[in-house]
Amino acid sequence: MAAGFPSPAEESLLDTISLDEYLIERPEATFMLRVDGDSMREAGIMPGDVVLVERGREARNGDIVIACVDGAWTMKYFFKDGAGVRLEPANKKYAAIRPRQTLIVEGVISGVIRKMS
Repeated sequence: MAAGFPSPAEESLLDTISLDEYLIERPEATFMLRVDGDSMREAGIMPGDVVLVERGREARNGDIVIACVDGAWTMKYFFKDGAGVRLEPANKKYAAIRPRQTLIVEGVISGVIRKMS
């Protein structure tokens, strides 16, 4: 058994945390989705990223949500106003969406993970 002071590598291991602990507050209500599309590019969410989605959290104005709008799934900024709900993209190529018949907010984005290659 070695005696003396711990090496810098051993010291750094004492301060480690898991990604789950850092990124996920409610593991039982959180799932991950891979991003397909560029409608949220200006929010820093790129194709191929993974988003953490938290179910059961009420969407507030400005939250990014995963929603089923009239049978089609999308990820957009959520806004509720006098005319109802509108979902706004973060890419000028796309228009805002207002549900015609149905809107189901599946969850609110709580984090984004990008794997560097």
